[in-house]
Amino acid sequence: MSVNKIVDVHVKMDKNVGEQQQDLQLPKIGVRHIQALLIFFYLLVTMLTRSTMSIAVVAMTDNSTSKDSDIVYYKWDNTNIILSSFYWTYIILQPFSGYFFKHFGLRRCLMATVLLNGVAFTLIPCAAASFGYMGVIACRMLQGFLQGFTFPACHASLGLWAPLSERSKLTVLIYSGCNVGVMLAMLITGYISSSPYGWPLVFYIFGATAIAWCVAWYFLGFDSPAKHPRIGEVEKVYIMESLEHCEETNNSNLPIKQILTSLPFWALAVCNIGNTWGINLLDLEIPTYIGKVLGFNINENGVISALPQITQLALSLVFAPITDYIVEKKVLSLMNCRRLFQIFGSLVPSAMLLWLAFIDKSQTKLVIVLLNIIVGLTVFLYNASYINHVDISPRYAGLMLGMENSISQMVGLTGPLFVQYIVTDMSDIKLWSHVFMVISVITVITTLFFMIFGSAKIQWWNSWNSSSTENVRDPLNPDVNIDENKV
Repeated sequence: MSVNKIVDVHVKMDKNVGEQQQDLQLPKIGVRHIQALLIFFYLLVTMLTRSTMSIAVVAMTDNSTSKDSDIVYYKWDNTNIILSSFYWTYIILQPFSGYFFKHFGLRRCLMATVLLNGVAFTLIPCAAASFGYMGVIACRMLQGFLQGFTFPACHASLGLWAPLSERSKLTVLIYSGCNVGVMLAMLITGYISSSPYGWPLVFYIFGATAIAWCVAWYFLGFDSPAKHPRIGEVEKVYIMESLEHCEETNNSNLPIKQILTSLPFWALAVCNIGNTWGINLLDLEIPTYIGKVLGFNINENGVISALPQITQLALSLVFAPITDYIVEKKVLSLMNCRRLFQIFGSLVPSAMLLWLAFIDKSQTKLVIVLLNIIVGLTVFLYNASYINHVDISPRYAGLMLGMENSISQMVGLTGPLFVQYIVTDMSDIKLWSHVFMVISVITVITTLFFMIFGSAKIQWWNSWNSSSTENVRDPLNPDVNIDENKV
């Protein structure tokens, strides 16, 4: 054996030993999981203070819900306006989320907005007593403004803490906070509203949980692996190399123009806007549908409304490891994996919605089963278009989601107003069928757009640096970077 071959063998052996040592040192449960868990609870408390209103507004306007005659009730006939008021201001901060996260840090932004959101939510009973429904609308508008960072913050956190090989599991861990939050909001709100304590106690309890989260976030939350004082070096390198050092940039200019002229961005944006419109509408209106059409009391309403969230949580826990396995073992390409789960998360529920639109009011059990399947299956979107931002640009995932959600929520404002206009009699199941058919058609059209024009490749502008010509788009392959100095 020649000397060169011997040297090559030793180099390969040293490399293999080094890789094995690194694998041994990389913690299976590390700082990245703690940060994901914190964002999970962030979403949980956010959903508690957001989704509660769809049940609470039924309790606030129905004096038969509580056993205590001293509880105050209101004769409001504009409950859909109250529900939609949250979204009037929800879009304001979202386009600027990337700017705020960059200049003030994710940690400070979430601390301030969650704290003030908890206070605003706690004040709703007092606002209702003092100013009527206008006071409730004012509090909900303030909440909507403060919660504008919610989903951009989750994506920004994933873009900084979630390696590709663990992305599906960490995404499910974080976004299951939505399911748990909505589930608890429905169950607890229905139970407390039917108790002698009445609906006001709900606002005090959930407002306090938001403030408690701020305490935990202050001590344990950090902006990125590079800024965490106690993260191990191996874990830090593992995360940053997987994400191509996406946090290491001093560039003060964001590639907004490049994003807005990117077809993969618009493919996922159009898809998510259509899906989000339908899902938000169902989340807001299902409690009203269950109460007015199916005739269930407030406590039963809360339980039935929570069932889809339980289904979502169970499905996410089962399929998150499967998704990571598909990506890691390359059973399917990343984009085909996204398409597969998009079918289960969008097209199948759309078919179920059409079925629901033609069901008779007497088939109560079938209606509940279909609602459970329709909303439950949307959890697959977290392994499809909802996480596609991180696929195409880990660095600017939060910025993209903020831009997308701004458009999405402007469109979303029309949802409750659309129901108010179409469903003139809330107890008429035939009028509700029109709502279900429209949601189904819009979801199918926007989903097909993503499946045809979407991409899962990291885009050239992920490494954008406006002060340098280091990264230039290859005109023959837009998904590949080239070095201008080597052209």
